[in-house]
Amino acid sequence: MDTLTLETIRQAQDKDLAAVTEVIKATESRVTSMAHKFASSSDQRDEFAQVARVAVWEAIARFDGDTVDSFFAFMTRTAEMTMRDAVRTEKNQGATGADHAALKTFAACAREANGDLDVAQALCQTLPPKGRRLSPDRARAARMAYEGPISLDMPNAETGADISDMIASDYGIPDDLVEPADITRDQRDRKIKTVRAVLDSMGAKGSYILKATYGIDPVVCLGTGAEADEELAEILDTKPATVRVLRNQAHKSFESRYSKVTGLTR
Repeated sequence: MDTLTLETIRQAQDKDLAAVTEVIKATESRVTSMAHKFASSSDQRDEFAQVARVAVWEAIARFDGDTVDSFFAFMTRTAEMTMRDAVRTEKNQGATGADHAALKTFAACAREANGDLDVAQALCQTLPPKGRRLSPDRARAARMAYEGPISLDMPNAETGADISDMIASDYGIPDDLVEPADITRDQRDRKIKTVRAVLDSMGAKGSYILKATYGIDPVVCLGTGAEADEELAEILDTKPATVRVLRNQAHKSFESRYSKVTGLTR
């Protein structure tokens, strides 16, 4: 029977070592039971359990519920997501050449993109902080691994898994010097990178037309109108009327993809 209290959880969130120990102890049976479920050997069980314990410890501060039951549900999701990622890595790393760090980055971006793997593949090349961004080849390899034999276990936006440590910006300055303007600037940068990732996940012509319409680097802004349509038609080796049709289709495609990724609608 669980004897953990909400008061102990709050104390653990305040970094009380004794309370943290109690929380870890209270979640241990769930962690070990889950490790037996996911692992195929005793060594793997020990490894998975240890990884999940660390994930639980790191997740204590992120819990924002108000009941013990919701805390255990949150921690169970956290441990399960961690072990599923570990299983995915074990099964796919050798076959695809995707390293563990690349898989973790891709998985984080997949959650950020609400499961849209085209967008995730583009995002993991720009969204994480420098040093964690993937090259096009590593992003492709990580995606292949992620789409492996257990792809039905792909995480979604409701798993409760935190990805801030994987893709959050460090603002380029010490944490104690961060100001509201830095956060606003970072949020704008994330939005721009998401827009670019969505555009890059679309068809080449539609993507190019929208970039030219709005002047999104590296494409020069042409705007709309007859002259823009004629210039784009020459660039894309098509007709002005076709450009107008493609632009309309591209707008609809972008709106649909962006809404899926961000959860935002008009």
